[in-house]
Amino acid sequence: MGIYTKTGDKGETSLFDGTRVKKYSNRVNTYGTMDELNAFISLAEKLATRKESKDILVEIQKKLFLVSAEIATTDMEKLVNKSDIITEQSISFLEEVIDRFSIELEKVTSFVLPGKSVPGAQLHVARTVCRRAERELIQLSQIEDIRPELIKYVNRLSDCLYILARIEDDDHYTEKIVQLVVEKYQKYLKEIDTKLKDSITSLFNQADTIIEKAKQKAEEINVPVTIAVVDSSGRLIAEKRMEEALLVSLDLAVKKAYTAVAMKAPTHKLKDSSQPGAPLYQIESNTSTGGGIVTFGGGLPIYLEGKIIGGIGVSGGSVEEDQIIAEAGIC
Repeated sequence: MGIYTKTGDKGETSLFDGTRVKKYSNRVNTYGTMDELNAFISLAEKLATRKESKDILVEIQKKLFLVSAEIATTDMEKLVNKSDIITEQSISFLEEVIDRFSIELEKVTSFVLPGKSVPGAQLHVARTVCRRAERELIQLSQIEDIRPELIKYVNRLSDCLYILARIEDDDHYTEKIVQLVVEKYQKYLKEIDTKLKDSITSLFNQADTIIEKAKQKAEEINVPVTIAVVDSSGRLIAEKRMEEALLVSLDLAVKKAYTAVAMKAPTHKLKDSSQPGAPLYQIESNTSTGGGIVTFGGGLPIYLEGKIIGGIGVSGGSVEEDQIIAEAGIC
């Protein structure tokens, strides 16, 4: 069965109660604008990002069918027998939505551009169509009997659409800010990760040179030692034990390098802090450090652009000799 009836070919149409009127009549113009409004709201609902907003817009669409049906009839008794109508409860629903969402928004003291987001812009389009529908409805009420509830509902509806548009724009702005912060943070992490990789690579490349310079100093002062280099996590990268260096120096050199990184300080500067009554007293025997901390000279942090990228530890001579050799390695 075709959708065309040919009954409107002469420029007339039927109202809800069967009355025939011209298609350009005030009634037809008014409920035609309501139909246009409903279509725009349907599009806005598809674009809306909040589920609550979507639900509200669907409910409004259903109510607009009732609005159009009432405008399209001259016999309210027939309409009431076949359909629901707009009531004060319908108006209260819109007012509650306006009040609830208004709490989330900052007070506006000037005109705002209609839409900072696609959903917001579409809701503003619906709002302006609603204003036009309201004007046509008021004009119709001058010559036809229109219930006040209908006019009030359409008036509140434009306000409701305005608030929903601002909510979408506000959500869009918040999401955009969050996205920018996340992107900036991710970029920061990437830069940090790159710098960390670069620092590790740099230390690996320098480790042999650091050890060789320290070894040359040890030979110069005729002190056989063990030299260890660790990364910023305290993991051993390179180690060199000179001939005749004490066996115990193997373990101590690594501990000194680790301590310099872990405590972010030269090991000789920890001596006073580890004395009885001082903050680091008994730190060397503390079980939480696993016995890996030493508080006598020979361990130094290794810096790159002001940041610790590793540590050097020297053991085998006196405290002063170990410190001199370590300093020679990183100078």
